[in-house]
Amino acid sequence: MVKQKTFEWSLERGDLLPLLMMLPTLLVILFVMVFPLVYGLLLSFFTIGFGGSLSPDSFVGLDNYLQFFTDPVAMKATLNTVLFSFGAIAGDFVLGTLVSLGLLKLRRSASVLIRPIVTMPLLVSPVVVGLIWRYIYDPKGILYYFLGKIGLGISNFPGVTAASTSLLSTIIAHWWQVTPFVIIVLTAGLLSIPEEYYEASKIDGAGPFRTFFQITLPQLLNVYVVIMLVSGVDTIKIFDLIFALTGGGPNNSSISLSIYAYSQAFEQSNLSYSIAISILTMLLTFCIFGIPFIKHNLSKGNR
Repeated sequence: MVKQKTFEWSLERGDLLPLLMMLPTLLVILFVMVFPLVYGLLLSFFTIGFGGSLSPDSFVGLDNYLQFFTDPVAMKATLNTVLFSFGAIAGDFVLGTLVSLGLLKLRRSASVLIRPIVTMPLLVSPVVVGLIWRYIYDPKGILYYFLGKIGLGISNFPGVTAASTSLLSTIIAHWWQVTPFVIIVLTAGLLSIPEEYYEASKIDGAGPFRTFFQITLPQLLNVYVVIMLVSGVDTIKIFDLIFALTGGGPNNSSISLSIYAYSQAFEQSNLSYSIAISILTMLLTFCIFGIPFIKHNLSKGNR
């Protein structure tokens, strides 16, 4: 007969020590994350502005959420946010991979000098990046000076002044700032791949493209997944860069969900609707990036 162990909670035995050590962190998470989220969710079922109070008369149920799906500006903001996210991540992956591979091909003395220069945009605040690129896209700025040298002008690429190219202009500015982050992470991933794999590839007569798709890419898969998750969350909630560069214009052509939520809260004094937009943005982020990340980890654990 097997004796069942009984666990006696005793402070003297130290059983409660781990819980007591985690208690401050749990309280911070509770008051900084959980409570505001629950309170925000509650406010989204009412219609109030700043300084308003909850009352039975202001309760509207799911009206704020239903309004979102019938609001043309909200739908435009959702489309812009998704397009910005996928365009930004795709460019980060391509540019980051090409630059990382290129830096590894350089001599050590050259790569040590170039890497800090390449990663400098990562140190700049997104608001400052927006202001820098606002100057670059100025019709009399540096970009159109060089475009004019090759026979192109603002009519060929209107930049942030036209609805057709404003969103692309913000994506290009994002590439300039965030690609260095991808370069740093991918370079670390590339250096962790054993050299024996590439030596075996050379013996088999594999070219650079075959080597990349059969060795490098599979070895970096987990790194790409992490980059996609971090960049995905960052791009879905994009605010500062677009706000500083275009303000969401012209004609809402580059407006994002975060900028629209800000506009509803601070310009229209519609706090409840703004919170509903923010909660839906959080759900959108989880659906696009959270669920695939969880599935990837589960499938990796089953191997």
